Amino acid sequence: MDTEPKPNGRLAGKVAIVTGAAGGIGGAVTERFLQEGAQVVAMDLGGPLGGIAWDGPQIVSVSVDLADRVNTDAALETALAAFGTPDILVAAAALKGGKSFLDCSDADWDSYVAVNLTGTFRACQRVAKAMVAAAKGGRIVTVGSVNSYMSEPNAAQYVATKGGIAMLTRAMAVDLARHGILVNMIAPGPIDVPSNGDMYREPKLAASLADEVALGRPGLPEDCATAALFLAEDENRYTTGSTITVDGGLSAMIFGAMR
Repeated sequence: MDTEPKPNGRLAGKVAIVTGAAGGIGGAVTERFLQEGAQVVAMDLGGPLGGIAWDGPQIVSVSVDLADRVNTDAALETALAAFGTPDILVAAAALKGGKSFLDCSDADWDSYVAVNLTGTFRACQRVAKAMVAAAKGGRIVTVGSVNSYMSEPNAAQYVATKGGIAMLTRAMAVDLARHGILVNMIAPGPIDVPSNGDMYREPKLAASLADEVALGRPGLPEDCATAALFLAEDENRYTTGSTITVDGGLSAMIFGAMR
């Protein structure tokens, strides 16, 4: 993939904020947006931003702990000041995994709600207020999951918060439409990100994916970045309150594919 920014790219002249920018999907979104000419504020819990191809005047890194309200508010103010009012927000930060419903403690539940749902709410609300004040519209993209509308074992708090993001996205789309702000969600399915290690190459899981995913394989973070790019660019003028499911056909089948 070309690592040089395109001066006439699809996001040239745009300012974007990406939360969860050190993650597989957030990192891919950040890199693609940079390549398409945007200035990007990359926000994450801390440490080096994985997957980012370069440093330079187009990108600013801001550390944020979405579970901490005071820290989040300060980090978002820093992000908003970096390049001015953003045109785009991609809210990709999230805790992964989870526990069985019977084993999920109050602390487990609270930690996932704090980051995945409340953290997304805070980031989106603060950026939306800046967009409204600037009166130039904008694009907000949340990162949900196929778990926003279908569950899996041992992930009670994760799927509950992702379901909440789906409805929060719709609520934002309705309330922000009159301000020219379009709000949509990406729902990734099985995506091969660095944090998964070699999970998808484990023989049993690989065989399961071959049967349960129409395309027979996991997706890549770049597939999610492509969806985010469409939702973020000016050419998207009438899609709001919607979900792009990036799951290789997983949710299109009742049972495994006949192979």
